[in-house]
Amino acid sequence: MAHTLKITLAHTEPVIYRTVTVPENFTFHQLHLVIQIVMGWEDYHMYQFNLGSPYRSDSIKLPSEEPEDLWGPKYNEYDSLETFIKDVFNHSRKTINYLYDFGDDWLHTIKPLAKPKEEVLFPVCIEGAGATPVEDCGGIGGFYHMLEILNSPKNSSEKREMKEWLGMKSGDSYEKLFGYKIDQINGDLKKIFT
Repeated sequence: MAHTLKITLAHTEPVIYRTVTVPENFTFHQLHLVIQIVMGWEDYHMYQFNLGSPYRSDSIKLPSEEPEDLWGPKYNEYDSLETFIKDVFNHSRKTINYLYDFGDDWLHTIKPLAKPKEEVLFPVCIEGAGATPVEDCGGIGGFYHMLEILNSPKNSSEKREMKEWLGMKSGDSYEKLFGYKIDQINGDLKKIFT
């Protein structure tokens, strides 16, 4: 069996999202890798899934050797290498959160959609929209500030430096380089998971 999940990057307008179908026997770490591919992330930073409010609920993440939190309430932590998505999405859970890069704080919501009738052997992206942010651009505020600079009619030194940092050539647009490309995404998913 499988699950179809809509992954939405929070606080984006227009909404940036990807819809994927993944085998239900995937672990949450494997789901993390799927999200990295479909959202264009490069897996440079830590992550966690929250079963309720971000940072303030039970979480699923890689095990840590950090000491216990002595100051706040303790929530359950589950190992993402050993927790399967079917353990969460086969029950009544409606939406969970995925946090990536605790500095830039990329918050994603993951909403299960109707379960597909057919079985899948590896993840497949079936729908999406929007150019995703690049790593280390400063979170949502930095992302929109970057787009504002890139879309400015002025050819400022800041704009030239930004284009160089992004590897943009003359005539390139942010959307062209970082936009939703379903064939590329599915090729990358197939390469990693088959």
